[in-house]
Amino acid sequence: MLTPRKLVGRLRPAPDPAPERDRGSVAVFTVVFAVAVVLLTGLILDGGIAMNARERAADIAGQAARAAAGDIDVGTLQTTGRAVMAQGACAVADELIQRYAQLDSGGVDKVDTATMVVCKAQPGSEVAKIEVQITTQPLVGVLGGFTETGTDTAVSECGIEQGAEC
Repeated sequence: MLTPRKLVGRLRPAPDPAPERDRGSVAVFTVVFAVAVVLLTGLILDGGIAMNARERAADIAGQAARAAAGDIDVGTLQTTGRAVMAQGACAVADELIQRYAQLDSGGVDKVDTATMVVCKAQPGSEVAKIEVQITTQPLVGVLGGFTETGTDTAVSECGIEQGAEC
């Protein structure tokens, strides 16, 4: 039979579950995990900025191509009835690209530079092809800088039907 003295002898304190060598391991894990979360967040933000830069380059190229195609040679239009581009169509497109770069030079996903790489808008032609290259800087810098290219074409037309006489 158990006496109180024997019972007290059996109830000894349990050994310490965490030896001294394990102390602080949760703090190290927390620091490593926090750094990983910050890097992943930066990767997500920079990836979004890169995708936005690609879309913006395509948009600027499309707007510039339409601006070039819209620079109609009025003399040819009056004499032949055909809507063809004038001599300064590439200059009009480049001016628009520089204006976009200036307007987009602020904010999180700002455009650092916008350059017209190719302009195929010959005077007397009906088709304008523009290629634009833009550079942006990432917010966090995990991926480095971004250089994206966009290309688009536009056709000089008279009215809303293609090939319509003016």
